[in-house]
Amino acid sequence: MSVFNELTQKVSNTAKAAAKKSNDIVEITKLNMSISAEEDKIKKLYSEIGKALYETYQKGEDLPDAFKESCEKIKSFEENIKQMRQRILELKNLKACPSCGAELEADVLYCSKCGTKQ
Repeated sequence: MSVFNELTQKVSNTAKAAAKKSNDIVEITKLNMSISAEEDKIKKLYSEIGKALYETYQKGEDLPDAFKESCEKIKSFEENIKQMRQRILELKNLKACPSCGAELEADVLYCSKCGTKQ
């Protein structure tokens, strides 16, 4: 009967070790998810700081030189995006309403969304 008791004890110990390992894995997963959530919060705040800084630049307010170069790059990227969007509209034979930005057929005289004369 001693062999049976040893086997039962080993199975019991193995099950306990597996349960502890499983609990550890669940805890690690929860902690990693919490870390990711905190990192996302930080990224969002970084983005908000950067946006506020860029808005200050757009208003013509003074910025440290280190930020001016980055703001000028952003401005350049925005201009590139604007040109690419304009090219897409041209390829679709559309235009954007200067007032509300709605996409319109190239030959319309008034915006169907806001009524602005084209």
